[in-house]
Amino acid sequence: MVRALREASVALWRTGTVGALSAIAVGASLLLVGLFVLMVDAAQGLGAAVKDRVEVDIYLKDGTSRSDARKIADDVAAIPGVAEAAYVDKAAASKEFREMFGNDLLDALSTNPLPASVRVRFDPEGDVTTAARQVVSEVQDHRRVESVDGGESWLGGLDQALDIATGLATFLGVVLCVACAFAVSNTSKLMVLAQREAIEVMRLVGATAAFVRATFLLGGALQGTIGGLIAATVLMMSDQVTGNWFVSDASLSHGSVAIVLVGLGLALGVIGSWASLNRVLQAITP
Repeated sequence: MVRALREASVALWRTGTVGALSAIAVGASLLLVGLFVLMVDAAQGLGAAVKDRVEVDIYLKDGTSRSDARKIADDVAAIPGVAEAAYVDKAAASKEFREMFGNDLLDALSTNPLPASVRVRFDPEGDVTTAARQVVSEVQDHRRVESVDGGESWLGGLDQALDIATGLATFLGVVLCVACAFAVSNTSKLMVLAQREAIEVMRLVGATAAFVRATFLLGGALQGTIGGLIAATVLMMSDQVTGNWFVSDASLSHGSVAIVLVGLGLALGVIGSWASLNRVLQAITP
């Protein structure tokens, strides 16, 4: 294995500028993949943070008793995805209004016009949009319910935007990974052709076909790893800049993504080499 790695290093070195440019192209593509991953993760984290603050207010009709209101709250709390359903009476609603908008508006009125309500909060780990729609569906025709402020329309829009962003990033990531494998594949062909005489010598001194193939597969892996290291280094160096683009709710760090990029570069290097070696080696070896 050590000898094969040494031969692979020599073969990669002999590709010269073409091999260097190919490694840089792999690194640039992997860097874009890493940035896409961080952006999508940040968008998902932002979406989760927004959903964590989602509330549905169920406004009750005047004259609804406390026991009826609590019965509605208990029924809503039993719906999957609901984290809390709290009864807010007219006095509590008035207090909240005064804290937000001051006393002038309510002091000008002889009675408290604010309705009692049931405030519903959701589990951000679940499907908030589905749970909100189910809550609205369950209570909107209740005889004690005046109206429901569900906000399910903008929640649906948020889910759709996140799905589009994730799908687009996945598509672009796949395209870039294919481009990386193609770049490694072309360089592997050059490595084989540049080492044509060396391959014949290796065969004459008893090297097996498996050893020859392993040599160039290692060359592809080495090239892909170099590209991954380039991408990882640039990503880590740009942490101070790109870190400002991503919200604190993101679950992935630049370091973890950098490690994945190195591994992905190695894997794509092996795949790209394997895709090109069979035909080229069969053409130049018996």
